[in-house]
Amino acid sequence: MLNVTSTVPAYIGLANLDPSERVDAWVSQYEMAHADIFEVYYSAYGNRSGREAAAGLVADFAPGVVEREAWVHTALKAAAEDLAAHGLMDADQSLDVVLMVGTGHSDAWVKIIHGIPVLFVALEMLQDPERDALLVLHELIHVVHVRALLPLLATQPALEDHVGMRVWLEGLAVAGTRLLRPGRPDTDYLFAAEGRWVQECQAALPALAATLVPNLTAPDAAIGYSLCGVTDEHPWPSRAGYWVGDQVVRELLEAGHDLPSLMPWGPDGVAQAFRESRILLPYAR
Repeated sequence: MLNVTSTVPAYIGLANLDPSERVDAWVSQYEMAHADIFEVYYSAYGNRSGREAAAGLVADFAPGVVEREAWVHTALKAAAEDLAAHGLMDADQSLDVVLMVGTGHSDAWVKIIHGIPVLFVALEMLQDPERDALLVLHELIHVVHVRALLPLLATQPALEDHVGMRVWLEGLAVAGTRLLRPGRPDTDYLFAAEGRWVQECQAALPALAATLVPNLTAPDAAIGYSLCGVTDEHPWPSRAGYWVGDQVVRELLEAGHDLPSLMPWGPDGVAQAFRESRILLPYAR
């Protein structure tokens, strides 16, 4: 069951204002109508500096936002059905989702709120229904995964920043999306623009391993972001951790593990799986 909160009605209200009023109204009316959502958004996923530009796009974006919201809702429903069919959640289990229009930064993310993992989707960042259907499934796998980890997170809150767990989280979502929606190029599941990105990840494996392997159980958000975030400050492509994590999870699936059994793995089991994987074993000493 989908529990959806949407900022779209409040956003559409901006279209009824004079363009000169929209920048102020973005904060005083739109954000204030959903203050809790924007508090989460600006904590790490959006940027207040984009408000003026976002307000300037209202006239162009608002007419189609309801239709976009509708097909994202359809994609969410289909993804939830896939998760239930593969034993990753009960058919009557609730999924909490926020659909919003932001300032043009992150496209989707999961945040634990009052002990519940909530999926946020920024509608302005979505453009391709086929690609975005994979994104929605990827993110809902994160929701299911985080839900399985809640008992561990209750006693080990720093787990959210563990380097190995961050890479594992992304790898499991990539491999899980491929398993549930087979038949597409690997670059689609990895959200890579071209095949060369995979080749660059492979070429950078020694540098990746030199950072990842010694820090698998380290609670270091900066290292985790260097591997899974968008950055050009390291000798590997942005989000190369997605590729590494996917390789490790695929090995485990090929060895006979199933996706539901991998969800509750904690940092020690994950670290061991990485060290024993074919791609990282040469660097595990």
